[in-house]
Amino acid sequence: MATVPKKFRQINEALDWAVEAKTTEELSTRVRAISVGNSILMRFVAWGVGYEQGPWNLPEGKTPFKDEGLPENMGDTTITQEFRRILTLLPEGSAAAVAQWRREEIWMQICQGVVTTEAELLDLVKDQKLLEKYPTLATVLESFLPGWKAPEVKKLSRSKKSLVN
Repeated sequence: MATVPKKFRQINEALDWAVEAKTTEELSTRVRAISVGNSILMRFVAWGVGYEQGPWNLPEGKTPFKDEGLPENMGDTTITQEFRRILTLLPEGSAAAVAQWRREEIWMQICQGVVTTEAELLDLVKDQKLLEKYPTLATVLESFLPGWKAPEVKKLSRSKKSLVN
C-alpha cells in the first residue's frame, strides 16, 4: 500500500510521520515518499548519521539561542528555507575561512529563526546523533545511502553487567 504524505513545512514533522510506520516496508515507503517531495531531506539525514560531513567546526551539544516562545509552526523560517545558509557551514562552504565566532553566530541565527523542534533537530544533525531521536531509520537507510552501515549496538557481557549493577 503506497503512502502519500501531506506536504510538510518542517523536516522534523516529515521524519516524525515517517517513523510512525508500523513495518520496515512502510517506513521505507514513507522515507522514499518524503524524500521525493523534499530534496533536502536525504542530504540532511546523511549528515545526521555521519554518512556525509555536515555543518562542522561548531561546538557540540545544544546551541544556546533565545527562545522567543512562539507556538510550534510559527517560526520565522524553516530548515528547508535556511538550507543555503547551512551549506555555508560545510567544510567546503563559503564560511569555512571566516572567524570561528562568526561561524557560531551564523549557526545560532539559523537556530533562532526556526521553531524549537527544528532547532533541536539541527543540533542532532550537527553532532551526527540523528539516530538517537529516530533509531528506526537505521533499518532502512542502507537502501537510501549506498555503502552506509548501521552502527553496531554494543551489548554488555555478563561480567560487565554485574559490575554495572
